[in-house]
Amino acid sequence: MRAYLFALFLCFPGLAAAEPRLQHNPYTWQYEYAPRGAMPRYNPYTRQRELVGRGEVLQYNAYTKRHEYAPPGAMPRYNPYTKQRQLVGPDPLY
Repeated sequence: MRAYLFALFLCFPGLAAAEPRLQHNPYTWQYEYAPRGAMPRYNPYTRQRELVGRGEVLQYNAYTKRHEYAPPGAMPRYNPYTKQRQLVGPDPLY
């Protein structure tokens, strides 16, 4: 039984990972992608509440010229879908 559960766990790694998912932000009445357990936090630069995950801090993105919540040590990376550079946390593989 234990071997079966272990094999099932290996087949579905997405179930255990804390991937961003669509969550409702009651302050903006919109759905936003945010990590599990994200709470609305006030951003004084945009004057709005944003869904922010645990440990994320307010950082300046020089490419978009905006302040965003991101994990500590985040670096701007190009996102081909939005055609902008977004603050992304450090890569766990390195």
